[in-house]
This record gives sequence, structure tokens and C-alpha cells, in this order.
Amino acid sequence: MKVENPGYKWTVVGLLWFVGLLNYLDRQMLSTMRPSMQIDIHELQSAESFGILMSVFLWIYGFMSPVSGVIADRVNRKWLIVFSLFVWSLVTVLMGFANTFSELKLLRGIMGLSEAVYIPAALSLIADYHSSKTRSLAIGIHMTGLYFGQALGGFGATFAEQYSWHQTFYLFGLVGVIYAIVLAVFLREKELHKRLPLS
Repeated sequence: MKVENPGYKWTVVGLLWFVGLLNYLDRQMLSTMRPSMQIDIHELQSAESFGILMSVFLWIYGFMSPVSGVIADRVNRKWLIVFSLFVWSLVTVLMGFANTFSELKLLRGIMGLSEAVYIPAALSLIADYHSSKTRSLAIGIHMTGLYFGQALGGFGATFAEQYSWHQTFYLFGLVGVIYAIVLAVFLREKELHKRLPLS
């Protein structure tokens, strides 16, 4: 049986820290870039329409969170995380191509669906790699990535002013797509992870 590097459990935290950052960064950019986007998509000038756009993400994310936990207990969490990151990053890229409010609403719904898959799988994987002596610290460190991402989301407005909101979505989405490939290479499922039966 292959002996696992004892330090790899912190590598897992580091790898997932950046995923957590992207998780909150990508979802936050829309709200910070609204002033730039509403010039091209006039519906965003309405507070009601903008609220609908934001709530679509939250409703789907909230509904999918427990469902995602069930899925994470039954499938390989590494590939679930990689798939989740790849999909929401691709959606971020596609948001740069959106020209209508309806397209944005559809993409935000898909983003809510794909991002919701991440947290249950990531926390479960971290918990399996860490014993009770380091588990809370590891999860706490991972959570800082989420808050860094939320804070960095504000820079979306800066990029949008310097370049365009389209290019901002392209850039950050592409970073996530590339990192999904990195994650596929370096992230490993915990060998002792026991999956529940599908039925």
C-alpha cells in the first residue's frame, strides 16, 4: 500500500484555499461591476431586475447545498471539486459574452448550481485528511480563502474601468479553467474515503 506524505494534508488545504478564493471571487464580481455592465445591459439599471439576478444564484445555491452533500458522499470528491471549478469558471468566461439580461440570469443559475457542489466536497475532503488535532485549523485556514475571494471581488470594478467588464469576466474565468487542470493533476482523493451506496 502506498505510504502518503504526512505533509500532503496541508497541500490539500493550500490547493483548496485558492479554489475557495475563486468560488467567492467569481460570484462577487457581478455586483461590483454593475455600474459598468448596466451601460450595455439596461435591465441592470433596475434594482428589481438586479435583485432577481442575484437571488437566482442564491436560491439555486441554497437548494443545491444539501443535495451536493449527498452527492459528495457518493462520488469521488476530487473530480467533483475539479468539475465544479471548471464549470463555474467556464460560466464566468461566458458571462463576458452575455449581451442580454436573460443570458446573465441563465448563467447565474448555472453558476449557483456548480458553485454549490464545491463546499461540501471540499470540507469533507479536508476533514478526512486531518485528524482531530488539526482539522479545525485546516478548515479555518480554508475559510480565509473564501473571504479573500470576496474582498478581491471588489477589484472587478477596477478592472472593468481600466479595460471592460467583458474582459474582466474572460480573465478571471480563464484563471479558474487553468487552475482546474492544475487541481486535476495535484489533488488526490483520500484513499480511505468510504462512499455510500447509490440506492
